[in-house]
This record gives sequence, structure tokens and C-alpha cells, in this order.
Amino acid sequence: MKRSAREGRARLASASGQALVPALLFLLVGCIGLYVAFNSFQMTSARIKLQNTADAAAYSAAVLQARDYNFSAYTNRAMIANQVTAAQVVALKSWIDELDATYSLSDLDKTINAVADHPALWSTPKQIGKADIAPVRAALDALLPTVAANIGVLNRALSVAQANYHAAVFTAVPDTANAIAQLNQPDTRVTSGYFTSARNAAQLAAWTSYTATVTPAGTAGQDDFADVVTDADTLDGLVKNRDSVRSVAPNFQQLNDSANKICGANSSFTVNVTHDGGTQLRSDKAGWQSIDASTAHLWISCIGPIESEAGYGGSANGNITSFMAHPPFAAWQDWQGYGGYFNFGYTGSARPGWQVPDAMAEQFRLGPGPSLDPANGGLLPYQEVNGTPLAAQAPRITIEVTRNTDTLMKTVGLRGSGHMNVDPNAAGGAMRALSSAHAYFVRPDETSPGNSIMGGLLNGDQWARPDHKTEYPSLFSPYWQAALAPVSASERAAAQADQIPQASQVQAQ
Repeated sequence: MKRSAREGRARLASASGQALVPALLFLLVGCIGLYVAFNSFQMTSARIKLQNTADAAAYSAAVLQARDYNFSAYTNRAMIANQVTAAQVVALKSWIDELDATYSLSDLDKTINAVADHPALWSTPKQIGKADIAPVRAALDALLPTVAANIGVLNRALSVAQANYHAAVFTAVPDTANAIAQLNQPDTRVTSGYFTSARNAAQLAAWTSYTATVTPAGTAGQDDFADVVTDADTLDGLVKNRDSVRSVAPNFQQLNDSANKICGANSSFTVNVTHDGGTQLRSDKAGWQSIDASTAHLWISCIGPIESEAGYGGSANGNITSFMAHPPFAAWQDWQGYGGYFNFGYTGSARPGWQVPDAMAEQFRLGPGPSLDPANGGLLPYQEVNGTPLAAQAPRITIEVTRNTDTLMKTVGLRGSGHMNVDPNAAGGAMRALSSAHAYFVRPDETSPGNSIMGGLLNGDQWARPDHKTEYPSLFSPYWQAALAPVSASERAAAQADQIPQASQVQAQ
């Protein structure tokens, strides 16, 4: 019995510790698995973060692109408003010159003095009118040239600011994208030389040629800026047509008298004055020009109707010395402005330069006088989208970001000739990610729930066009926004092809 007990205890002693070997093996396998999983998870996380960084960098570039287009739209609108003001200044100068001339002595007064039995009925109110407008004339003569020059300087500054801002965006995109990438991940950067590389050449060319600087002054034909500034809803009545009947105030520029000294008893002699005038953009878009003219309509009972020039005035801005395009030879085209306007507001003729009032023709012959703004008058250079783009998207901007694999947080490599290393599958010892983004144009119509495309815009009726038509992209409406875009297959293939030589060089070393 004692021997049997001792043998049992010996067998138990020899069996103790047998489970330790499998446990150690499982522990070793688990550690290896944890090692591999940790490094794999690190690589996966790094790739996701790198792609997010590329998206942020590309989106920031598209935001700059959209801001560039919106800045051009705002400045174009400001220049349009200033051009309307410039046209009004030219109109006021022409109008006050004509009004002063009409109240001044002229051949008309000699005719009335010779025919009317009581010429003082005409001359006395006229002298009163002359005195009344004298301070107005003096104030406008002092003010209008300064206003015109300042408007021109402001428009020139806006035009230059457009061009400079547009150029600055191209310069700022690489630095901005790189700064955004490093803010997201300090050890990440935009791939060196990517923006000037052959891979990006086609995309950069598309972006560069998408917009252009247009110089309308001195050119013939259609122009977007001129179309907007001469639109009937843009210009007011003072600019387009100033026709009126001057014989409205009591005893001013009108006469109802007798002419017994030339017609005998029971004769009658009446005078009424009508005014025509308007301002129009020259067909070559080099400046605004204006003519105002008044015509006296005389009726002598023993003779009949007679027309006489009562007064005229003119004005212009831009480098203009004549209403004629090729002085001294006048042509009907010289009476035609841009946008369908002609004859300076005179509506009595359907053809440019045909049967216009004599007073208007006389002012045309004399010319507009000194230009109110010879340096900056007319339409100045501006930015606009090339052609007529039907797609709402601007050209894509693709960004490639890089992160060296030695910046990843990994476990220390086990010994054994690197058999346990996790391959990052990164060419040239670096991971890279591509992302594309672009500016796009959208003008939502939120005037009814069924038309909502953006979702409950505040004051939605102010966003939509009055005619509810689709508006195509342009640099006259500031509705540009930024969005990510798919990376094209050709860009991915080019990026992969560019990395293969780098990987080969690393292996050769």
C-alpha cells in the first residue's frame, strides 16, 4: 500500500507543468497576432487620416476658387452700378448745359421780338428762369467733373483688384492646401512640385482658361458687361429718355400772343418748347455720350408752323472728342449706341441719324465738349467665364498629399531578418492620397416648396430669378460654392505610374 501511494504521487509530480508549454505557445501566437494587428490597424488608420487630410486640402483649394469667382461677381456688380452713376453724371451735365442754353439769348428771341406784339411775355419769364438755374448750373459745373473722375478711379481700382485677386488665388492655392494639410496632420504635406508637374498640367490649363480678362472698350460686337449695364432694367429714365414738354410751368418757355404787326388784326402767335435727350453707351464701349436739345414750335396765324432751335447741350466721358467714330465724316452708325439705343432718346425717328431735330444735329456737329473723365471713362477690363458654360461645375482641382511611412507609430521590429515586419505597401517609403474638389454655381429657387433644392432658405424669394429660369454660371452672380468631386481614373493611373519609378529607385538602393 505504501509503495502504491508513493508511485501515484510520483506520477502526479511528473505530470505537473505540462499545460505551460501550450499556454506559452498560445501566448506567443497571440503576441505575434497583436503585433501584426496593431501595425495593420495603424496603417489603416493612417491611410484614412491621410485621405481625410487630402479631402480637406482639396476642399480648401475649391473654397479659394469659389471666393475668386464670387469676388469677381461682387466687383462686376459694383462696376455696373458705378457705370450707371457715370451715365447719370454725363446725362446731368448735358441736361444742365442744354437748359442754360435754352434760357439764354438766341436767334429764337430775335424771331419772337420781330413777330410778337408783346415780346416781354416771352423775355421776362425767360430771364427769371435764367436767374433761377444759375446757381444750379454753377454747382453742377463744379461738382460733376469731380464726381465723374472719382467714379472712374473707383472703377479702375475694382478692375485692377479683380485681376490681382484672381492671380493671387493661383499663387495661394498650393500654400493654402499645404497649410491645411499640416494643420490636419503635422507630418503630412502636399507632394512637392505637384502643382507644376506634367501630371497637373492639363488640369491647371483648364482652370486657367475657364475665366478670362475681357477688355470691352474699343471693340465692336457683343459684350456681357455691356449687355448688363445697358439693360432696360439697369438704366433709369433720366439716362435712357429725357423727352418732355418744357411749356408746363406758368409763363415759362411758352407764349400766347398776337402778331398784328405782321398779320393784321385778330392774328395769333403761339410758342411751345419741347425737349428731347438721352444718354447712350458708344457702340465701341469707349464711353458714355449724351445730347439734349430743345425745339421751339412757333405758330403764326398768317404764316403757319415754324420750328426753331431753342437750345442744346452735350457731354461725354472716356477718351472722346467727337460723337463721330471717324471724324470728320459722320455716318448713321455714329447715332447708334450699344444695346439697341440710338438717336439719344429721340423717338420721332425709327432710323439712327434720320430726321432728328435740328438742335440735336447741331450739338452732334459741335461734339460733346471736354470729356468728364478721359482716363477711366467707358467700360474697363473685367473677369468673366469663357464662352457659355452649360455645366454648373468649374474645373476640378486635384491635390496629392504625402506622408512618410517612418512617421507612423509602430511596434519595434522583431529580430529575425525582418520576417515579422508589416509591409506598408508604400512606394518610395511614403503614403500618398488624392482628392479633387471644385467650385460650382447654383442659384436656388425657393419660392415654393415644390421648387426647393437647398431646403428652406431664409428669404427664399430673394434668391430666385424673377422669371424662375435656370441661370447658367457667370461672374455676375455671386452664387459660387465649393464641393468635393470624384478623382478621375486617369488621375489615379497617373499617380500610380508616378509612384512606380520611385519604388524602383528605393529597391535599387
